[in-house]
Amino acid sequence: MDFVNRFEEALNNGYIKAFFQPLTRTISGKVFGAEALARWDDPERGLIPPGEFINSLEEHKLIHKLDLAMVENVCRYYQQNDCKDMIFSINLSRLDFVETDMFREITDILNRYHVPASAIHFEITESTMLTNPENTQRLFEQFHNAGFSIWMDDFGSGYSSLNVLRDYPFDVLKIDMSLLRKFDVRSRKIISSIVNMSKAIGIHTLSEGVETEEQLAFLRDIGCEILQGYYFAKPMCEADLLAYLETHSSETRSEREFWNKAGEIDFLSGDPLMTTLDLSENNTDYVCGTAPIALIEYNHGKISYPYVNAAYSEEIKKLGYNSIEQIENDVNDERYAYYDRFMRQIERTIYPGGIQKIDNIIRDVVYTFTTKLIASSGDRHLIASTVHIISSERSDYLVLKYSQSLYATYDLVTEITPDKDGAVQIYSNAGFAKIYGTVSLRKGITEFAATEVHPEDRDRYLAFFDLDTLKKRVEDYIQQSFKVRGGSGYKLKNIRISKLEDGKYLYTIQSV
Repeated sequence: MDFVNRFEEALNNGYIKAFFQPLTRTISGKVFGAEALARWDDPERGLIPPGEFINSLEEHKLIHKLDLAMVENVCRYYQQNDCKDMIFSINLSRLDFVETDMFREITDILNRYHVPASAIHFEITESTMLTNPENTQRLFEQFHNAGFSIWMDDFGSGYSSLNVLRDYPFDVLKIDMSLLRKFDVRSRKIISSIVNMSKAIGIHTLSEGVETEEQLAFLRDIGCEILQGYYFAKPMCEADLLAYLETHSSETRSEREFWNKAGEIDFLSGDPLMTTLDLSENNTDYVCGTAPIALIEYNHGKISYPYVNAAYSEEIKKLGYNSIEQIENDVNDERYAYYDRFMRQIERTIYPGGIQKIDNIIRDVVYTFTTKLIASSGDRHLIASTVHIISSERSDYLVLKYSQSLYATYDLVTEITPDKDGAVQIYSNAGFAKIYGTVSLRKGITEFAATEVHPEDRDRYLAFFDLDTLKKRVEDYIQQSFKVRGGSGYKLKNIRISKLEDGKYLYTIQSV
């Protein structure tokens, strides 16, 4: 078939079509976007793959017309189907920028169809930059300033010079499918190193050619963010993409920003919560490792774990958990013994933020739980966490172990400061409503009596906790027993107020 002489006819008659292959977010499983791929739908020969006509069009300097036709096809599809939450990637050739003012042509098309630049991402290969470096630098700046995202295509094929990554600010590095074809230990190490390097220099990662569950699991574990391949879907026509999106949920814009922040975490680092803080050239503490790491999503008061690596799963087994689902069930249950402590750390992680660390004990195992806020969108927050079991050989192991055991004998421990009408809840394992420490002390006393104390004991409880006479009544401590809510009914509890220094008291509840 004479592709060159029939090309103009194909363009004019709409034989050049865009087929779409979905891009999937590794962590959420949602559709991130789609790559637009050129197909020639000839009335005589049927569908012709690009491998048969691309080289001829490049040789005769017609490839820029094909790529602009693809941009127009995508923009038309975007407009007709109201794809406001979708992004599309389009391949550009190095010859495009030789034959025409590609930036002007592209922006004219987008303006005509009212498509935002943020919806279009361009994939270019290394050869584009090597042809005319100075011109390419100018084009990068021009496209970036206009709001376009630029991806490096086919990384791992050909020469893949690292100088290109040093000199050009790519937004996404696309790992070539050839690295997945021979899926052996050597290939996995190479891919891991590419992802590791990309995160170190602040570039997001996408792997094409995913065909098996094993490949998916591996790429998920190492933190590759976006996946593409026959495992999810083959390239499809416009109508089939619409049908696909009806059965596969896609990201919203806010979700995309939310999960893009998660992509900054280097899951292969020896200390992933620390390495996300400093990607500067002066940070020399970068270590490739397999630290136990998980992502915690806190959404309207509920906890889920969208990502857990193998090392994290092994650590939680030492705490008596055989699955992350068991942890999710516990930490979403207010009756869970460590519910208040866990939620308090989550809240401290969100406000004021930064890295939060606490030593804790479960089933006589002492561990350190570390958290860091990664992203927020309204009432939805993404938190990275690590868990490290503390060795019994550590000098402070016994202090940690038995102080936690001591706390466990109490249902509630709160420090109160009557003169300042304040309270700080230190510990709770009974699922009480969060009152002390969230409102003024006086209001907290009234609300606790109303919600937690048996009606027959409420007046006596309010008299026991009378702040106006407390200083006169407490020399060392005062204690009484009250029926306090426990599970579905009420149980008898000892409540003690012990004198501390500087006008403070320790308020404790203990089962009888």
